[in-house]
Amino acid sequence: MADQSFDDALDGLEDRLIAATTIALARGMEHVRGVAAPLTPIQSGHLVGSASVTVKGLVAELTYPGPYARNQHYSLDFKHEHGQALYLEQPMITEADKVIRIMADTLGEEF
Repeated sequence: MADQSFDDALDGLEDRLIAATTIALARGMEHVRGVAAPLTPIQSGHLVGSASVTVKGLVAELTYPGPYARNQHYSLDFKHEHGQALYLEQPMITEADKVIRIMADTLGEEF
């Protein structure tokens, strides 16, 4: 016969873990968005202001919508008065350790 207190402790654990992971992913990606914002090219301010973070299941996305976001990001020959090319890729690389810490801390708050 299974130990009832052990079964009780496991009740809802998966739901709690998924909920906490969703929050951890959102916090981590919001950090990346904050670091990317000053690197984002600005002409009218629409691009940097349009960035959004969404979490679906266990996947977080940082999106810059608009027809020119991809071109601004990847065109290394553009001359920007403010911002730079690879404005999103750079923080995804440089902030990886920080994002992992943010996520670990968030999960640690729950567990």
